[in-house]
Amino acid sequence: MSTPPPPTGGGNGKYIAVAVVLLLGMGGLIVWRITSKPDAPAPTPTAVTTSAPTQPPPPKFDDIPPPPAVEDAGPDTGPTNRGPALKPCEILSCNGNMTPDTEASLGMLARQTRRKCYEPALAQDPSLMGHVDLKLRIAYDGEICSSSVDSADPGLQQVGECTARIIAAAGRVPAPKGCVNVKFPVTYKPQGK
Repeated sequence: MSTPPPPTGGGNGKYIAVAVVLLLGMGGLIVWRITSKPDAPAPTPTAVTTSAPTQPPPPKFDDIPPPPAVEDAGPDTGPTNRGPALKPCEILSCNGNMTPDTEASLGMLARQTRRKCYEPALAQDPSLMGHVDLKLRIAYDGEICSSSVDSADPGLQQVGECTARIIAAAGRVPAPKGCVNVKFPVTYKPQGK
């Protein structure tokens, strides 16, 4: 048996032929696209006219929306004196309310007075215990305007005065809702009782 001889012609001829056909086809499309313009009417010339700028008409009062409704924010607990600018502690009317943050801060200040005010007195009298009521005035911005002893159990007057001085020296607490006059109780008793 004999094997057929290998092909003698080049195998690239058909690829060249396909490439030539594609190039001719693309060339034909380009020529057709250029020569065939749609039947569109000729553009009509337009005249450009300029005029002096005109001002817009004044707004109509009917087009202006009414102002939004004002919500009632409750009673005014801020400064009540509308005269010359006053310092927060100079405001006469105090009818605000304490906030939890204000009360917590006062409680923390009162606990700090234990070491400075109560423990030295307790060293003199180991049975010393009781309540001190402080009278405080706190401005709407949290400034402590005044601090004094309103009442104290027997033997605790000096402890109360020391406590009032330390709280006044703190100067400021978180702001209440408006200026407040408040009676603030502080209880002192020895550790473990």
